[in-house]
Amino acid sequence: MIKIIIVLIASYLIGSIPNGFIISKKFYGIDITKYGSGNIGATNVHRVLGTKPGVVVLILDLAKGGIAVLLGRYVANSSVIMMLSGVAAIIGHDYSIFMPHFKGGKGVAATYGVAAFINFPAALLSFLVFIGIVWKTKYVSLGSIISISCFPLFLLLLGESKTVVVMSIIFPLLVTFSHRENIKRLLNGTERKFGQRIKINERH
Repeated sequence: MIKIIIVLIASYLIGSIPNGFIISKKFYGIDITKYGSGNIGATNVHRVLGTKPGVVVLILDLAKGGIAVLLGRYVANSSVIMMLSGVAAIIGHDYSIFMPHFKGGKGVAATYGVAAFINFPAALLSFLVFIGIVWKTKYVSLGSIISISCFPLFLLLLGESKTVVVMSIIFPLLVTFSHRENIKRLLNGTERKFGQRIKINERH
């Protein structure tokens, strides 16, 4: 039990690593929380600083979720513990202990990192949904919400255990909650589309 608690705390701390903030501050000399949406995730980094740093942050955030799941597997080799470790990492990403006021990202990349190690085919299918929606609408937020919401369904269709399917419902709940402001902008028609760059002097 103690090992499991330690792993969950470790997973949260790993998820809390603010890659977007670190990359932006160390290599570009800016506080990413003061530009664009103020988010530390890959999408805002891409919009403010460009493709290369955006991709780097994306990969690092994906890795956080994957590492958390692997930690859970190492300690208990249980799908439940793996899921809980992944959720802890996502929460860490959304509410980073290393950032003022626990400011974090929106958890999409971290969630995909977790999903890929839980059930790669289901994660891949979800990602294809994401690509399709973003290609059609240009809205990353919309693609994120819908594609992550499809993950439990794909798990079910692929024959994953009921326990994992039920637990995976927390993924779309977390992602939808973290995108609540995006949802308002989508409804108002003011959400930024993929590819829209933000001038470096456009402060949050």
